[in-house]
Amino acid sequence: MEPAVLAPATEKLEANAARRDRRLWVVYRRELQNNVRLSAVVVACGVTAAAIATCALQPAAAPMAVALTAPLAAAAIAVAELVRRRGRRYVVPLGMLVGLLPILSTAISVALIHGSEAFAVARIALVPLAFAILVPLERKPHLLWLCCANVAFLGIIVLMVGRSTEPIHVGALVLAAIAATGVSLGANELQLRRRRETSAQLLAVRGLYSRMKEHEIDLRRQDDFLFMQQETLVVQQAELLRLNEELESIARLDALTGLGNRLRLNEDLAQLAGRIERGGGTAGLLLMDLDRFKRLNDSAGHLAGDAALRGVADVLRKTSRVGDGLYRYGGEEFLVILHGADQAVLRTAGQRYLTALEAAGMVHPDNPPYGVVTASAGATELSQANCTDVDVPLRDADEALYVAKDSGRNRLEIHVPRVPAEVVSIDLRRAAG
Repeated sequence: MEPAVLAPATEKLEANAARRDRRLWVVYRRELQNNVRLSAVVVACGVTAAAIATCALQPAAAPMAVALTAPLAAAAIAVAELVRRRGRRYVVPLGMLVGLLPILSTAISVALIHGSEAFAVARIALVPLAFAILVPLERKPHLLWLCCANVAFLGIIVLMVGRSTEPIHVGALVLAAIAATGVSLGANELQLRRRRETSAQLLAVRGLYSRMKEHEIDLRRQDDFLFMQQETLVVQQAELLRLNEELESIARLDALTGLGNRLRLNEDLAQLAGRIERGGGTAGLLLMDLDRFKRLNDSAGHLAGDAALRGVADVLRKTSRVGDGLYRYGGEEFLVILHGADQAVLRTAGQRYLTALEAAGMVHPDNPPYGVVTASAGATELSQANCTDVDVPLRDADEALYVAKDSGRNRLEIHVPRVPAEVVSIDLRRAAG
C-alpha cells in the first residue's frame, strides 16, 4: 500500500474527486434518500407528539393544535411516500421541505397558541441541529434551507405580532433562531467533513485496488510473455539441436559424392572393430581405385573427372546391400565395408561392384582396352585376429589393391591375413583367463 494516498495533503484533492465520482455520489443520494424518509416519519411523529402535549397542557387550545398538526403530519407522510416513489430524483428539495415542516409548526403555534413560546424555543433549538444530523445536505443546499427556515419562522412571527392580543417575546425567539442556525452550521460542517474523509478514504482504497488489479494484469501479461519466450526458446533449442545434427552429419559426408568421408570411416571402423573384438564375427573391407583416372582429368578436365566420381558413387549406392558402408577414401579411391562377410562373400560382392562399375559405361578413352571407367580393388577380412589395430587391415587391402593394379587392372585381389601359430582367439583367452 501507498500511505501517501491518505496523507492530509491529499485529503482536499480526494474530497473534490469524491464530488465528481459518480458511484460515490449515487451512494450519497441513496443514503440521503433513506435519511429523508426517516426524517419525514420523525417529523410526523414529532408534530403529533407536540400536539398531544399542547392538548394535555392547554385543553382550550386542543382544537387549534389538532387543526394545525393534522396537515403538517399528513405533509410529512406524503413527503416520505414521495421519497420512496420518486427515489433520488427529488430527494434534496423533499429533504428541505421535511426540515421546514417543524419550523412552520413552531412558528404558527407561537403565533396562534398562547403560552407556547417555551415549546417553540426548545423546538427552534433542536430542529436545525436534528436537520443537520439527519439530513446531511451539501453546504449550499443547507444554507438555503437555513435561510428559508429563518425567513418562514420570523416572517410568520412578525405577521402575527400585530394581530395577536397576547404579548410575544420576539427577541428571545430571534436569539434562539440565531443560536440554532449557528449550531446547525457547525453540525453540518462536521457531517460534511466526516463524509468527505470517508469518501476520500474509499477513493484511496479504490485507487489502491485498481492499481493492484493493474499490477496483477501486468504480472499476468509478463507471465504470458515469459511463457511465450520459453516456448520460443524450446523451439529454438530443438531447431538448434536439429541443425547441429545436420551439421554433424554434413561434416561426415564427402561434399562431391555424398558418401561418407574419412572422418565417418574412422568412426565406423572403430565401432565395427570394437564390436568384433567383443562379440566376434567378421566384416569385409573392399578398397577400390579408379583405373588411370589422372589421365581422365588431364584429357577431359577436372569437371569431367568430378562428374565421373559422382557417377561412380551412384553406381556404388545402387549396387550395395542394405547395411553396407560406402566411403570416399581418397581422391579417386572408394572403400566399402561389408558387414558379416567372409572371404567367399567378400569375393562375390567385390566382383559385383567392379562389374557394375564397368557396366555403367562412363566413357574413359584413356583407359584401354575398356574405354570406360573401371576400377581395381583389394579386399581383406576384418576379424578378431586383426581388429585391434584398424590400420593393419586397411594396409592389407591397399597392398591387395596394388597387386590388382600390377596384374592388369579392373580386377579384384583378396588379401588373406596370416595368423601366427601362437595367436589364440580372444574367446579362448577369456575362457582360460
